[in-house]
Amino acid sequence: MTVIANTILLVRRIGELRRKRRTLVERQDRLRRSLPEWTFAPLQLVGLSADEIRSMIDDLDKAERDAGLAEIEAEIDAIDRQLEQLESQILASPARSLDAIQAVLELAIARLREQTPTDPDDLFYDYGDARILFLLERAADDLRAYLAEEQRQAS
Repeated sequence: MTVIANTILLVRRIGELRRKRRTLVERQDRLRRSLPEWTFAPLQLVGLSADEIRSMIDDLDKAERDAGLAEIEAEIDAIDRQLEQLESQILASPARSLDAIQAVLELAIARLREQTPTDPDDLFYDYGDARILFLLERAADDLRAYLAEEQRQAS
C-alpha cells in the first residue's frame, strides 16, 4: 500500500513543482520584457569594438541582476533538480496498482504535451511526435474509463 501511495504522492508533488516552475518562467519572461530596450538588441553588436561589447554584456548582466533574474533562474534550477529526483524515485519503484499506473502515465503525457506542438501550422510540429502523444492520450483515456467503470461496478 505504501508504494501505491508513494507513487501517487510523488506524481502530485511533481505536478505542484511543475506549476511552480511554470509560474517562475512566466515571471522571468515578464522581467526580461521589462529590461531596458538596449538589452533586446544583441545583434546590433556588429561593428562594435571588443571593449564596447564587453561593456554592454556587463551592463546586461547588471540589468538582469537588478531585475532579480538571477534569483529566479536559481529557483528554477532548484525546482528542476527536485523534479529530476522525484522522477528518478518514480522510475526506481514500480507502480503496483492501476491508479498508480494511471498517475505515472498522466505525468508522462503532461510532460510530453508541454514539449510537443500539436498544431500542424506550428514551425516545430512533427507528425510522428504528435501522433505518439495522441496514442498515449488515447491509452490514458481508455485506462481512465476502465477504472471509472471498475469503480462504478464496485459500488
